Amino acid sequence: MTNKLKSLHFAGADFIVSADELTSQFADDLRDCGAGGQDALPAVTYILENYDVSCDPGTARNYLKGYGAWDDAELSDDTANLERLVWLAGCDLCEQGEIYFCTY
Repeated sequence: MTNKLKSLHFAGADFIVSADELTSQFADDLRDCGAGGQDALPAVTYILENYDVSCDPGTARNYLKGYGAWDDAELSDDTANLERLVWLAGCDLCEQGEIYFCTY
């Protein structure tokens, strides 16, 4: 039996985790972050308060720069960057069934 992930540490030039690598509850909670048509912040806050989710600040900035949605001043907020990563992870799970970030 394979241990399912109930925490995430975003790291590396490529970061990929499929939904089936996560516990079903963690995957469902992450998908709540990416559900369209609603404010994602309550779901993102829930993830950050109930699961171990982390990322090196420099890596987070590098992942997010590729989206082109935030300027350097916005990307200097490490807490907001982690929230953005959780939100985007939820979106990826909803849309693609996996979480994927890269630094290039």
